[in-house]
Amino acid sequence: MTSCRRRARWQLAVTSAVRRIGWLPVVGSGAAVGLLLVLDATVWRGVGGALVPKERVVDAVLPLAVGLQAAFLLSPEDEKPLELLLSCPRPLSWTLAERLLAMVLLQGGVAVVGTVASLAMGAEGITLAVGRWLSPSLLLGSIAVYLALSTRQGALGALSVVVLWGGMLLGGDALLERWPWLWPLHLYLQPDSVSLAAYCINRATLALAGVVFISLSVSLTRDEERLLGIRGAGRGGAG
Repeated sequence: MTSCRRRARWQLAVTSAVRRIGWLPVVGSGAAVGLLLVLDATVWRGVGGALVPKERVVDAVLPLAVGLQAAFLLSPEDEKPLELLLSCPRPLSWTLAERLLAMVLLQGGVAVVGTVASLAMGAEGITLAVGRWLSPSLLLGSIAVYLALSTRQGALGALSVVVLWGGMLLGGDALLERWPWLWPLHLYLQPDSVSLAAYCINRATLALAGVVFISLSVSLTRDEERLLGIRGAGRGGAG
């Protein structure tokens, strides 16, 4: 019995994680990508200055979708501590890993399908296409998780993602005109506006920053009592 419990403690439960995080965010991002690609193939076809060019459809949608979903993957304010610990008899870091993996599989599927569709419509090569959405999605998703865990408020993580996404998408180029040295952190730096080496450095910097925020998020899950509010509740009762 003890060995069975130990195996269950460290066994991935991606299926249950998929049920927990839900399909609605994935359906939403898939619908948005599909709609924009259809518009590019019909209404905007042959028209200069399309609102969202086909090569930028996935990277315009996916980082926002990933960030918003990541903000509520393990949001302490939305899950009762006792229910969470009983339903997931494993460290919170493991629970977080399960839900991150489930989100990556679902949203990654949307990204792959959207990328293939854009390539079929004549977009650039696959390396640039993947580089456009992969690093920004990693960074915004990791920031959302970190803010949700550190503040115990998923809504704050989601709001921060919306602000960063909108600011970089709409005003990132203007920001670089003011402060050119910020180019390594521009989420939507375009490969045709800089050298290939500079673009690769930009993508690598964003990805590295995302890894750092994920590492910080994992470290926060080690203090389960603080994260779930158990310690604060206990102190309040004692007082």
